[in-house]
Amino acid sequence: MRDHIALRQVELPPLAELEAEPVLSAEVYAGRISRARARMRELGLTHLIVYADREHPGNSLYLTGFDPRFEEALVVLDLDNAPFILAGNESKAMIAGLSVAATAVLCQSLSLPGQDRSIQQRVSQALRQAGVGAESRVGLVGWRPITATDSPAASYAYAVPAFVLGEILEVTDHLTDATGVLMGIDGLRSRNEADQIALNEHRSTRAAGHVWRALEALQPGRTELAVAEHLGLNGLPLTAHVMLTTGTGQVVGLCSPSDRLIGHGDLLSTAVGLQGGLTSRAGYVLRAGELDERRVDFAAGYFAAIAAWYRGLTLGASTAGIAEQTTQELAKSSIRPLLNPGHLQHIDEWLDSPFAAGSPGTIHSGMSLQADIIPVGDTPDLAANCEDALAIADADLRAELAERYPRTWARITARRAFMTGTLGLQIAEEVLPLSDRQAVLPPALLSPSSVLVAAHSA
Repeated sequence: MRDHIALRQVELPPLAELEAEPVLSAEVYAGRISRARARMRELGLTHLIVYADREHPGNSLYLTGFDPRFEEALVVLDLDNAPFILAGNESKAMIAGLSVAATAVLCQSLSLPGQDRSIQQRVSQALRQAGVGAESRVGLVGWRPITATDSPAASYAYAVPAFVLGEILEVTDHLTDATGVLMGIDGLRSRNEADQIALNEHRSTRAAGHVWRALEALQPGRTELAVAEHLGLNGLPLTAHVMLTTGTGQVVGLCSPSDRLIGHGDLLSTAVGLQGGLTSRAGYVLRAGELDERRVDFAAGYFAAIAAWYRGLTLGASTAGIAEQTTQELAKSSIRPLLNPGHLQHIDEWLDSPFAAGSPGTIHSGMSLQADIIPVGDTPDLAANCEDALAIADADLRAELAERYPRTWARITARRAFMTGTLGLQIAEEVLPLSDRQAVLPPALLSPSSVLVAAHSA
């Protein structure tokens, strides 16, 4: 085992009992729209068209709170009026209940196949109704940026359906990619208000509770579905399908639970993602005393990298530097990260990731992050995962959060104390853990309170 990592029996903090969930006010949305318009003016735009669908609602939710169901949708923002929301037959009814004032525009070609199109079919007609014309200078926000690495046609590629793009170009040819207004490390969604951080904390706390309650019900001989029942999902919107899978060889953590019987010694991976944060754990269906040296060493090497990642999160720190430090720490145990060592998260589980070689990004206040470092070892029978959400907040943002959301702040403060005092992690003042049992990693899942700690901890 790594000389500064130990496997230790600890008293786990109880899972939180939550108060009523924070609600984003009309003032929050007004501030977001104002900031988006400031970016539009900088870019010389008259309109921002924001694409959304059921899988990719984050940008629409950020600006208006509108979460399309079943259908695609467009939010149209100009420099003066309330947002226009173009929606199909079913989602249109949801617009009236939003906190932000918005004008609903029926666009039936956004509806499911075979539904009525007799009132207003064309996207182009709906865009004209929303004030977009031939002289409009439009910025289009797709569900993700398209880079030159993705496509040699990146300069005119947009992450929206081709029929939507064609309809926009029928109205105006003054079109530019404005996805970066909202997404990426410099996008508006990388700078969360106290209200969004409080909501993320509430959702992350719930996600952690779902995962840990299932782990506490874990027993060999039960089916994956039987254990998954203990997740206790309550109907809040998911950012990912429910994951719980086991096996004796390589386990693909993205799989959903099945009627497979869980065996003693199996690998197990599980995750629950809510809008605001995801919690995931992976390990072995064993007791701590049954772990062999290879498995302990693998988990310890992984935990050492987790510790290095948290330690690197300081205001102004280079995200490329943090990625390099984390990857180097993993390599000491012959481990590599499957994906980026960490990423931005928001309403959606993965907003973008600046944790990559060559990234110019730095850690700034308002970031919401996932400690998402998926380890890959020399052989497929090794597993570990310890994923939780956190926020970065400077002194002013911390003070606002503490004053306006005291119960949220109390949970964050208690988590910080546990991470430093019990787990032995070094974290800066600006790091706000949003998840219950943040960074708690039991490699033997049948002994959930036997966890990895930094050896210098009490």
